Amino acid sequence: MKNPVVTVGVCGGSASGKSVLSRYLVEGLGGDAVVFCQDWYYKDNGKLSAKRAEKLNFDHPSAIEFPLLVRQLDALCRGKAIEAPVYEYKTHARIGAQRIEPKPVVIVDGLFVLQNKSVRSRLDASVFIEVPADERLLRRVRRDVSERKVALDETLRLYESFVRPMHDKYIQPSAAKATFRWHQLEDEKFRKEFLDEVKARVAHRRAAPR
Repeated sequence: MKNPVVTVGVCGGSASGKSVLSRYLVEGLGGDAVVFCQDWYYKDNGKLSAKRAEKLNFDHPSAIEFPLLVRQLDALCRGKAIEAPVYEYKTHARIGAQRIEPKPVVIVDGLFVLQNKSVRSRLDASVFIEVPADERLLRRVRRDVSERKVALDETLRLYESFVRPMHDKYIQPSAAKATFRWHQLEDEKFRKEFLDEVKARVAHRRAAPR
């Protein structure tokens, strides 16, 4: 690629609106941005029985194959296309690969992008989305039941057993590492301001001597 890549981290708890913000940034940057999603790198547990799978903690950093994630992020930032995993939430399996083309801006979206030092060190800017726990729970219930076809009882079990305690232990503390913290329900102007910040970083990077 002609210009160096700008990497932007989008972090926050489950159902905080990471994907929505990432899509907004992509749309605002036109053809200059691509989303790189941490969820693609969940380890392949498709061969486990349902009984064993229900004991897995998908909200712990160990659920992610970070070495592969970092290698592919580095390749994308060097201007190379990657074959990223396609992960299916319902079966906990990798079901194929998707070709991701390099862009001047790579938006790294995920629960642990600030918690993991290797990923965090590769970010030029980052935002942690602050949303109250009760609001995130409501959003998660709506999403999991309607989009991911997870039973309500199972959604609540996962939240109580894994999502909330792991958020408190790993995700919320990583907010201190963010360039910006967005209190989503209180600040309607932030999205546009953050988009302008990213655009300014891209312009500065392009103007810098090589």
